[in-house]
Amino acid sequence: MTRLLPLLAVLTALAPLSVDIYTPSLPALQDELGGADWLAQASITTFLLGIGIGQLVWGPLSDRHGRRPVVLAGVAGWTVASLLSALAVSPEMLVGVRLLAGLCGAAGIAVARSIVRDVSDGTSTMASRIGMLAMVTALAPVLAPVLGAGLAHLWGWRADFVTLAGLGGVIVLLFSLAVPETLPRERRTPGGPASVVRALAGAARHREVRGAALSLGVHSFGFYAYIASASFIVERELGHPPAVFALVFGTNAVAVILGNTVFRRAVRSLHPAGPLGVGYALCTIAGLGLLIAASGSGAPSGVLWACAMVYAFGQGLVLPGAHSWGQATAVASGAASALTGSAQFLGGVLGSPVTGLIGISAAHLGAVLAAASGAAGAVWLLTRSSLSPSPTPASSI
Repeated sequence: MTRLLPLLAVLTALAPLSVDIYTPSLPALQDELGGADWLAQASITTFLLGIGIGQLVWGPLSDRHGRRPVVLAGVAGWTVASLLSALAVSPEMLVGVRLLAGLCGAAGIAVARSIVRDVSDGTSTMASRIGMLAMVTALAPVLAPVLGAGLAHLWGWRADFVTLAGLGGVIVLLFSLAVPETLPRERRTPGGPASVVRALAGAARHREVRGAALSLGVHSFGFYAYIASASFIVERELGHPPAVFALVFGTNAVAVILGNTVFRRAVRSLHPAGPLGVGYALCTIAGLGLLIAASGSGAPSGVLWACAMVYAFGQGLVLPGAHSWGQATAVASGAASALTGSAQFLGGVLGSPVTGLIGISAAHLGAVLAAASGAAGAVWLLTRSSLSPSPTPASSI
């Protein structure tokens, strides 16, 4: 399994890589393609929407047909869509092919977690491995803009999408050569196209799967609001240069990694829902702290930064905790992964514009973070059961 983790980590990081690699190039992209100001931003929103919807299809399909064909088909489609993005001649074309990229890229994101469950011999092992995938996913938004800005500086914004297409080709090649099928035929779900709906409905009937998906979706509403508004708050409200925002984002990544490390140690003796609840509590406290500090006059930037660090540490517990919680039940792995993953990104689609609608400020962001994480924590309280580790079905490769 150890040799597979790097490749599976890249699969789970496809979403942040696909978005953050070209966000530094949005102004140049807008200048060249023209169109209304919202169209370039819409390319990000439609991609996330595709990621959210696509997982609902690919996850159950992998339970029926196996993991390998689903990943290979999805990543191949994502590769083609990335290449078409590089060839876009209008903002409308870019929005359309980014939606296609999201729908296809969802396959790797949903199935990677299912593969981890297939080859793990217990909840603790599975949760620790999912935590490692989540750590790479947390690093991608920090590293991808740096890579994308460098590529765009040398060869223009289209080079960002050519690079993504090249990465997709490498993933398809490595996956086809190095990753065997991890779901035996006897463990696959039978049925025709209607089996996709039945699998999702069956997974949703389990209280803990519902709890993991709903709580993560609500929490992600706030998390993506933070991602969308942080740069405006640091640079416009607080008056710091872009370099300070890069420092804030970088230290946030360190805090996420620390939280993730604590999670992987905690699940050696605890059910993953335990650290997840702590993560929701920390994120709620951080949001309240940000709201209170920013509501006063002249709150020091260091206090606001400290609140952001606490929130990022909590996020390092939340992401692996929610996905591990959903995978820890004895239901079809692909369907469970689809529900939690889809909820995460659909929550992000709804949350990313919210601070822009109510007015971007640190106080407003704090209120959104506290409300979202507090509501997620309430869902966690209502749906959790035993917090002791339990075995998960596994196979070996």
